[in-house]
Amino acid sequence: METNKIVFFDLDGTLLTSKLTVSDSSIAAIKKLKENGVEPIIATGRTLMEIGYILEATGINSVVAMNGQYVVYKGTTIYENPLEVSVVKELHLDAMKNRHEMAFYNAEKICVTNEGSTLIRKNYERVGGKYPPINEGLYNQEPIHLMLIFCEPDEEVYYQEKFPHFQFIRNSPYGCDIYPKGKSKATGIKYLLTHLNCSVENTYAFGDGLNDLEMFELVKYPVAMGNAFDIVKKSASYVTTSNDEDGIVNGLHLCGII
Repeated sequence: METNKIVFFDLDGTLLTSKLTVSDSSIAAIKKLKENGVEPIIATGRTLMEIGYILEATGINSVVAMNGQYVVYKGTTIYENPLEVSVVKELHLDAMKNRHEMAFYNAEKICVTNEGSTLIRKNYERVGGKYPPINEGLYNQEPIHLMLIFCEPDEEVYYQEKFPHFQFIRNSPYGCDIYPKGKSKATGIKYLLTHLNCSVENTYAFGDGLNDLEMFELVKYPVAMGNAFDIVKKSASYVTTSNDEDGIVNGLHLCGII
């Protein structure tokens, strides 16, 4: 069935304020979108187990998760891209040699490779989370869809050169997301649009970070937050106010869809 317009919302730095909450103005705007027949969907680097409170607050039940590697539409998984175990193991062994810790993600779990890491602790404090449980071999037991490596800025260059089939996208001063080269939020969005028989012409996206660039290249109307990286703003059709200054509702007004 042909759908109406779709709006994709990044979370951290976008739909979430700096206090990691969804503002009242954003909740009201999402409600108005639905009343107007516009479908709101989350597109995030996070996994599903981290965002239950956001789904509850917004009433959104469709997610492009883990940078496009796992897609849920109205509670049903319609696409997933698990990582190849042998390649994950090769990267993990190399990280161990360099004394860099890692995290492994799937829809239900986040596990890290060691306890007591300052970078791990700071990374999850940054997003309001707790230090994840330790399981350095999760990828041998269950499918995983996303990895993180915890390292200082620019240390990821070594891995990018050695593992060119992965991309290493820095999400904080503490580490980088790792997922397959050529895959991104845009990949998951394409699967979702095909599933819904929806044209790219009817798509909008809000974002602020480097992992939003491919999404911005795909959708018809990309909207950068006022707090976004300059490169993200340059890729946008509109620039709204920051995530702490009613950027969602102001951006939706700029787009003319509420």
